[in-house]
Amino acid sequence: MVRRIDLMALKFYEKEPLTGSLEGMRYRIRLLKNEETEEKQFEVVLYPDRWCFEKTEDSLKQTYHFPFTEEGLTKIADFLNEQATEQKELWNA
Repeated sequence: MVRRIDLMALKFYEKEPLTGSLEGMRYRIRLLKNEETEEKQFEVVLYPDRWCFEKTEDSLKQTYHFPFTEEGLTKIADFLNEQATEQKELWNA
């Protein structure tokens, strides 16, 4: 189970992405910043736990976006837990 506290502080993402795994599902969370508008958002990529992010085929990656806020991180924690259960067959294939 992923808890909000497991996802680090907002400032962490200004320096590097966070990667982790849950029940066969790997995830990468990173900050996306629009250089023109300065708008920030989280990019969350889910993929099977067979390979690292760079070695996983793009067709196996699922990308989602969330607001770059504390509430966004809470939503991401809930989302990761839901997806680990809802797509269990994909992660354990």
